[in-house]
Amino acid sequence: MRALLRSTAAAVLTIHANTKLKYKLMWAYSILFIVSILSVGMTAYYHSRDFMTQSENNAAAQSMIQLHNAMDSFLEMYFNKSEMVFFNLQLQKHLSAPHKEIDDLVYTLKDINDIVNQIMSDVKRPYLKNSYYFGGNIQLLLYPKNNTLFSDGQTIFRYDEIKEEPWNKRMLETDTYFTWESGVRFSNQNYVALDRRLIDFGTSTDLGVMRLLIPVERIQNIIERSIGHSDYLLVYSDQEEHTITSYGPIQPRSAGFQELVKQLDPNSGVTEVTMDGTRYLAGVMKSEMTGWKLVYMIRLDNITNKVSRITYSIIISMVLSVVLCIFIALLISTYMTKRIDVLVRKTDLAKQGNLIVTDVIKGNDEIGRLDKNFNSMMKRIHQFIEVEYKSQLVLNHMKLELLQEQINPHLHYNTLAMIASIAHKSGQTEIVEVTNHLIDFYKNMLNKGRLIIGLTAEFEMIRHYLELSKFVYSLNLDVIFEEDDDFLNYYSVKMLLQPLVENAIFHGIMPLKQGTIIIGGRVLEDAIELYVSDDGVGMPEPMLEYIKMLPQATDDRHGYGLTNVFRRLQLFFGGVVPV
Repeated sequence: MRALLRSTAAAVLTIHANTKLKYKLMWAYSILFIVSILSVGMTAYYHSRDFMTQSENNAAAQSMIQLHNAMDSFLEMYFNKSEMVFFNLQLQKHLSAPHKEIDDLVYTLKDINDIVNQIMSDVKRPYLKNSYYFGGNIQLLLYPKNNTLFSDGQTIFRYDEIKEEPWNKRMLETDTYFTWESGVRFSNQNYVALDRRLIDFGTSTDLGVMRLLIPVERIQNIIERSIGHSDYLLVYSDQEEHTITSYGPIQPRSAGFQELVKQLDPNSGVTEVTMDGTRYLAGVMKSEMTGWKLVYMIRLDNITNKVSRITYSIIISMVLSVVLCIFIALLISTYMTKRIDVLVRKTDLAKQGNLIVTDVIKGNDEIGRLDKNFNSMMKRIHQFIEVEYKSQLVLNHMKLELLQEQINPHLHYNTLAMIASIAHKSGQTEIVEVTNHLIDFYKNMLNKGRLIIGLTAEFEMIRHYLELSKFVYSLNLDVIFEEDDDFLNYYSVKMLLQPLVENAIFHGIMPLKQGTIIIGGRVLEDAIELYVSDDGVGMPEPMLEYIKMLPQATDDRHGYGLTNVFRRLQLFFGGVVPV
């Protein structure tokens, strides 16, 4: 048995070793792609299912929060209108004062109606008459205790009519100034009511009761406009579980629904529940303003149907992807082996010199032949790389020395001209000061011919340079140095900051003849950061974009100073300096 397995394995290896590379690559890519597609597909399926379920939970909760807020805002809008009536001093005066004369009574009734109509006017523009916020009739009813005011049948009614009403007694017994009530019928229409006691602010006496009637139709319109589809089941009820309105095919008074409501915790989000054998995502929100509850539900099978559609799409996509990947693998393997055949023929012709003996790949296919040629070429390539590397080091060092000497000489010539000018004016002290700064500057710059300088010396050289610039260009210049003690212990290429400071002076400060330059540095986790900033005229957007492309996009007219810094750092330390 073992001999059979060994012979079979040897035969397979022999076939594999002598099989054309094109078919090896095709099957390798196909297996790799198929495994990847199956892994991604299954992962996508499970994640999509979970994501869809979670998204529906979040969407349901978010939709209900928005609807709940919309209804609270709607009711708060009319609560604010009731506030305007409650705090209206003119209305309090009319409700509290006795009215004996008929003229006075007529005027009072007219003024009360004008005040109420002005406050309760919903529509100031014709196109809002049919809106779901302003559609329907709002009724404001006043029940004054003043017996000198008679009922007009529209706005003012006698207090005796509602004196024994349960809602009025409840408001008096609880000593509250307003209550919300549902299930109110008025003029053959359903309303919710905001009942408020009216108080005379001057005497603190009870003037009567105000009743603001809001059509249930408006609440229904808000729900329909906010939901927009029939997946949701909604019940809006008061504190006593009396249904105000509902949406969708649901029976709010059924035992199953009442039991479901008991399972829900107000304002705790969406919960998976079962009602009459059907699973739902359900939640309940309770208004802090009215105490009324909004119960919302959505069938779980709606979510399942959406997930099923995603599942079918994923399966179809996976099948098509597998077929496409096998076809692409064949194209890729054919293309790659065709190029390798050419490369084998070229390496056969180019192979010369001694061979470097290394591990040899067994087999007579294209990879085996390419491996033999590659081994023979490695030694020569290594030699070429070594020679090129040493040559490049010498060349880079020469370029660095040349760049080091290319510092802009403008300051030198302008300083000398300034010394001559000051001499003519017999300003001996200024000549000595400028000369000393110039001597110290060049002393640090030359650095005895060494390319590396301590950052302490570098900052000292910049100080002298700035003092010279103040004299040369007559600048009102403030300079701020920001450096840590540890930072000054490091070294870098000399004259690193001078081109940056020069740019700040010439392009930022010079146009204004005054300004502030901040120069500093700090030690980062694995680097040293140097910075130069000024509060000058700023930089045009095209120039900023140009600088971001440095040092690759420099020319003879722009960016020389920054390019000099970039190239010196790159040549000395290697790598790419980030902009």
